[in-house]
Amino acid sequence: MKLKIFILLCIFFVGTAFPQAVKGKILSESNNIQIVKVWGTHQERGYAQGYLMADKIETILKNYVKWRVPAYYYSLARTLLQSTTPPLKFDPKYIEEAKAMIQGMKAAGSTVSADYLDVLIANSFLDILGFIPAQKSENSDYGCSSLMSWGAATQETFLQGKSIITRNLDWETDTTLCANQVIVFHQPSETYEQPWAMIGFAGQIGVLSGTNKSGLSIFQHVLRVYEGPASLNMQYEPIWMTLRKALESADYNNDGVNNTADMQAAINSNPQGYAASCIISALAPSANAGQDSLIALVAEVTHTQPMITFRGNEFNDSIPSSNLYAANTPVKRANARTFEPRYVSVINAIGDGLLIDSSKSWVIMRDSSRVVDGNIQMIQVIPEMKLLRMSVYRDKQCAYSNQPVTYNLETLFAIENDIATGITINGNSFSKPAAYQLLQNYPNPFNPSTVIRFGLPENAQIRLTVYNQIGQQVAELVNGQMNAGFHQVTWNAANTSSGVYFYEIKTDKFRSVKKLLLMK
Repeated sequence: MKLKIFILLCIFFVGTAFPQAVKGKILSESNNIQIVKVWGTHQERGYAQGYLMADKIETILKNYVKWRVPAYYYSLARTLLQSTTPPLKFDPKYIEEAKAMIQGMKAAGSTVSADYLDVLIANSFLDILGFIPAQKSENSDYGCSSLMSWGAATQETFLQGKSIITRNLDWETDTTLCANQVIVFHQPSETYEQPWAMIGFAGQIGVLSGTNKSGLSIFQHVLRVYEGPASLNMQYEPIWMTLRKALESADYNNDGVNNTADMQAAINSNPQGYAASCIISALAPSANAGQDSLIALVAEVTHTQPMITFRGNEFNDSIPSSNLYAANTPVKRANARTFEPRYVSVINAIGDGLLIDSSKSWVIMRDSSRVVDGNIQMIQVIPEMKLLRMSVYRDKQCAYSNQPVTYNLETLFAIENDIATGITINGNSFSKPAAYQLLQNYPNPFNPSTVIRFGLPENAQIRLTVYNQIGQQVAELVNGQMNAGFHQVTWNAANTSSGVYFYEIKTDKFRSVKKLLLMK
């Protein structure tokens, strides 16, 4: 009898699916955007996203995606995605991630009726719309645009030649979409991948907007051309998944450098083109890049000839100096040079194309390149300074009307290591550090206050000071005995002028200096 009970218990436990560890954390939720960090394999990261954002993902799948794709084509897409030769072909690792996302949602207690096919459709609905005969991409409410600057354009500013991109995400300001904006930082365990961030909406596993730890940033726009529907017989790769491969691969084209050539190689891996008609802007760090097209590059892709066209700064696009602008009409493709009103407005606003710093780039895109009633996100990346600046649609106000928030990418990409070594995040304190640490301030640049964090492995007498570029002390933040552990101090520089400053920590055993930037 006991043996029978033991066997029955074994059968029960073997057949029971236990919830897996959640390899992720919600880092913050403010200004109408949630910041999430996930780590591990594709399966583990998918599960963590589903678990942490279950309600948001379910809302997007039910109330936005199923509304956005006409019912007949939604049903057809579900059928075709399960066929042996689907018109949209997903890499198996992304299918695994989508399935794990649904599992994570259920483990979190969601009663979601969606399955992994719904997740795949959510990440390819632009491509699905490309198969619909009556569907045009010419609606003026949709679009996006971006301005990339580097070299001579930024040389005489604090950027000193560094590259910068400012991007408008212009789409429909749907209530569901705008209420579920997220940035997901991925820390892959796969050795052939690198940390990267998806900037967009809950449930996205592809790249509409994104950046990686190496500094490559990629943004997708709509391309307004209409030359008939895409073929159902071509097995197109969804454009967002191609762009994800370019970002998450440690080095997509295996040339030893992560730059725009990786985006170009990823797009060229699909010579049949793409079901969705898109423009893609890619920006990389300017240091040691060599030619301009390795710093900034625009792709114009669709499913009719010419299917793939790349445009660099060498093409005469009427934008002067080391700047590259893209909106929604073809410029180099078939030598169209179609300059829509926003394009002309930017030409007028940029002048000689010089003295482009972060503020000027932001103002040009805010005032001359927005869609008035459809601006959901404004995003700016300065890759060599590891900075992400962003404003989003909130309180019924478009992104361009709202104050941007600056995020330190170096800090966010390293947060999982911080958790392991004891940094305090969202009020949760972890163990003391094994060695003295001075961490990068956050945010940086800042105005008017910033947080400086440091770790002490033992009780120590410390002095934390701020000084300017000629060595003059401008603030003393700490001078006294402190206990072992992690600490943070806020410097309010409201009465200090803009510029580069340095902060220094000293003990009898340790000294470290880091740079910060005050921008008013």
